[in-house]
Amino acid sequence: LGRTDTPPHLDGATAELAALVLSAQASKAFNERAEILATGLLDQAVDEATGVSAPLCGVLLGAAASIAAHSGNDDAIRRFETALAALEGADGLRVARAELHLNLAGLLHERATERPELLNAAVPHYHSALQLVLREEAPLLWASAHANLATAYLTMPMTEASGQLRLGVAAQSLRSALKVYTREEYPEQWASVQLNLANSLVYTPSKHQADNLVEAVELYEAVLEARDRDSDPLGRARVLANQGNVLAHLGVFDQAKAKLYEARFIFEEFGDHDAMRTVRGVLDEIARHTALNRTDTEQE
Repeated sequence: LGRTDTPPHLDGATAELAALVLSAQASKAFNERAEILATGLLDQAVDEATGVSAPLCGVLLGAAASIAAHSGNDDAIRRFETALAALEGADGLRVARAELHLNLAGLLHERATERPELLNAAVPHYHSALQLVLREEAPLLWASAHANLATAYLTMPMTEASGQLRLGVAAQSLRSALKVYTREEYPEQWASVQLNLANSLVYTPSKHQADNLVEAVELYEAVLEARDRDSDPLGRARVLANQGNVLAHLGVFDQAKAKLYEARFIFEEFGDHDAMRTVRGVLDEIARHTALNRTDTEQE
């Protein structure tokens, strides 16, 4: 409540009262960056609440899990799973449960860079978060779950036919996230989701592929308008390169070359040689198509 900087002492308190006192002490410890102490105090609080209130245990376990994840502890995943098990069926704590699902999914997603199998484990938790809350109840949580679910789907390798379905679901989730992440209120999240949506439209097979590519070009353009060269030059160059590649696929070669030349100039300035080679490859392909078209025209 902010009335004092000193948490209360136990003074003989037991059960749920002791759990609340210990959680207050844990908050102070965490604020002072004594994360191991904070986790230990919360574990004591759980012991006090055990047999008294499973939902209270779940909330305390969730707090300890969040601290463990923040500290990079190996047992954070186990702690989140234990907290969610304790909160199973607690309908009055749907938002808290959704937050735990989202946090666990994010942790699994993050660790998937080293253990790719964890990405598949993260997806059900994103879905669980979305099943528990409506946009009106927790808009940022809802949007974050949609955006990160889409990122997970876009990251998964396309090894089966179901991969195409995942891309379609990802696009729908990104459109949902944009209902909350507006350019005015959340510009960084908006730009990230816009880019992912454009990329998903480019690579998702569709009977309306040309329309999807046109929409992707427009999405890239909106991001370019918001991302100037001074604030994020390499980010702008990557968007330009993607947009130029899509324009080339649409056969709009003059516009494509203009975008690609600008991207190449920025990549050269910052020494990103791999990106430079990729852009040069697209420009070479445009040159070949242009030469072939010119030859066909002359023969006619």
